[in-house]
Order: sequence, then structure tokens, then C-alpha cells
Amino acid sequence: MIDWLRFFEDSIAVIHDQLAAILGASGCREGWLQGELFRAGHQYHLRVNEYSLGYRQKTDLSCSAKPAMIAEIKIVGADYSPKMEQAIEADVKRLRQVNAADTERYMILIIPKCNEKNKLGYYLDTCSFSSTCFERDFPAFRLRIWRL
Repeated sequence: MIDWLRFFEDSIAVIHDQLAAILGASGCREGWLQGELFRAGHQYHLRVNEYSLGYRQKTDLSCSAKPAMIAEIKIVGADYSPKMEQAIEADVKRLRQVNAADTERYMILIIPKCNEKNKLGYYLDTCSFSSTCFERDFPAFRLRIWRL
């Protein structure tokens, strides 16, 4: 059985330099990361944008193999729009509402390094969605992963 938290941690560590290079590419950075995780997890039957959460909503990542898993990815920096706080909270809420007792749920947050100190930056540094949280600093970003 795969340890999904370790999988996300290790897979992102392997590509952290490439991820750092695309952090400024708005509109495609999360899709790029989804693709890289898809490639890393193909032997586990990892899927991208397939698990339905209802009308026109799908999780970023999913896997039906044991242990079943769904995950959302957000790449958000302190200098992004303040509405991103609500987007993160909405993703977590959607993941928690999934009615599948044996499905693991993960929120993956990539926080690009930024000198700006504001309300969103404080939120990104202090938000907590569960007691199971992995955190790691890379030169260009901070990685936070919660098992919900």
C-alpha cells in the first residue's frame, strides 16, 4: 500500500527546482504540477481531474487503488489575490464533504517565497486543517500538506 503523504512529499522534492521555475506562470502552474504528479504516480493508477465532487467540480488528484485517495492542490503566495483564502477553504470543505469513509483526503499547498507581509501571508503561514501536516521549506517555496 502506498503512503500518499510520503508520495507527495518525495515527488515534489524531486521536482522542486523545476517547480520553482514555473511558479510565475499563472494559469498553468497547478496543471503542470498535476501532470508531474500523474507521471510520478502512474504505477499507482493516480488520476487527474477525474473524481467528481458534483456539478462541474472534480478533485485535482485521485486514486481508487487501496488506499483510495483524493487531493486538491493550491499554489498561492502572499502577493496573490486575498480571495485565495476563500478558495483554499472551499477546497478543504469540498474534500471533507466527500462521503467515502475509506478514502484518504489531502490538501497540498505550495507557497512561493515572497517578501510581502499581509493578511493572506499570515493565513498561509498559520492555517491548519488537521493535526496531520507535513511542512518543508525549499529555496523558492514552502510546501504544506494536510491529511484531512
